[in-house]
Amino acid sequence: MGTIALAHRGRDTVVTTDEAADTDLVAAIRRGEDTAFEELFRRYQQRVTGYVARMVGCREQAEEIAQEAFISALRRLRETDQPIAFKAWIYGIARNGAIDHLRARSRRAPEVGYDQVEAFVAPAGPMASPAPEAAMETKQSLADLQGAFGSLSDTHHQILVMRELEGLSYDQLGERMEMSRSQVESTLFRARRRLEEEHSELVSGERCRRVQALILRGNTTMGVRDSARVELHLSHCHPCRRTAARETLTTAAAA
Repeated sequence: MGTIALAHRGRDTVVTTDEAADTDLVAAIRRGEDTAFEELFRRYQQRVTGYVARMVGCREQAEEIAQEAFISALRRLRETDQPIAFKAWIYGIARNGAIDHLRARSRRAPEVGYDQVEAFVAPAGPMASPAPEAAMETKQSLADLQGAFGSLSDTHHQILVMRELEGLSYDQLGERMEMSRSQVESTLFRARRRLEEEHSELVSGERCRRVQALILRGNTTMGVRDSARVELHLSHCHPCRRTAARETLTTAAAA
């Protein structure tokens, strides 16, 4: 059970998340308290999933749509200070997600044969290779995704691989990871949220700016945790690796 600090009549009061009103939890989220959002997720996830399942007719798809709705809600909460009635708001986000899913399903293209797929993914002729700019963008996108995955904990990495790549159901994930269904739901949500945060830092350049600042400060001022983060980032980021190499040469020349 988590606790959050609430401003109450001119003084700070610490209460459990279970006791907090939705509006208090929203305010805590905007202060950066992750446990507050996890409490909102715990309160509404099952009800929102059931609501979506009635719309789309599939529990498994509803779970995915509901998780995406909560991740979207967290991102939007941090982008605005506008007052929000969370319960109605999260239902609205989930409803829109369900409608988008139904629309996509209704216009889904018919299946194509193997020959057609092969021709599409492997075009022939002088236009087969992408333009250099497009190739560089694709390479960087893959590097960012690789870096985001590499920053996850072993548990989060494992559950995302099994869910997104292997396609395991929630029940299968529970069996494989020895978790209850509710533990699978909350762990998968945290993993997706963490992956999005890591990826956003990389795409925005914020991670590169932080790492390059650490590099320029030098190894003597870097702790074990910072050193590990820098090493991990350098394993997939070519620009920062070049910065590190230049700094090493400069330091060696000055010695």
